[in-house]
Amino acid sequence: MNGAILTVKIKGVFLIQTQGGATPIVLLEDDTHRIMPIYIGLPEAMSISAGLNNELPPRPMTHDLFMSLLERFGSQIDSILIDELNEGVYYARLSISMDGNNFEIDARPSDCIAIAVRCKAPIRVRDDVFSEAMVNMGELKGILSLDSFLSETM
Repeated sequence: MNGAILTVKIKGVFLIQTQGGATPIVLLEDDTHRIMPIYIGLPEAMSISAGLNNELPPRPMTHDLFMSLLERFGSQIDSILIDELNEGVYYARLSISMDGNNFEIDARPSDCIAIAVRCKAPIRVRDDVFSEAMVNMGELKGILSLDSFLSETM
């Protein structure tokens, strides 16, 4: 796959009402304010939100553990790339540097984003994937920020 690659930012972590109930999503936004939703699991939503809010848990969670391992082995995340959308499933890769070598690891976008937030790595999306998945905010009915939801339920 060739084509332009966009650097995006996280607009936020939200809950959206679906037929099955409230579902977590992370919204990515490009420089032109287009929005791309990625439906994710609740643990990943909580992890991304914690990373965005610079919250440190009393004990390391999975993404924190991963970051500790990377640091311990002298590795770093250079970027993440969401590069494919196939039948509603996104595919992503972590670009890692270690001992002067660069390599990529296939991973779920939600895990990639949770890790990128922690190490301030750029989040990139292939433009054709972004264009295929983008939505208008008005299309996202019943959306509520995860932080708002958590503050209301606690």
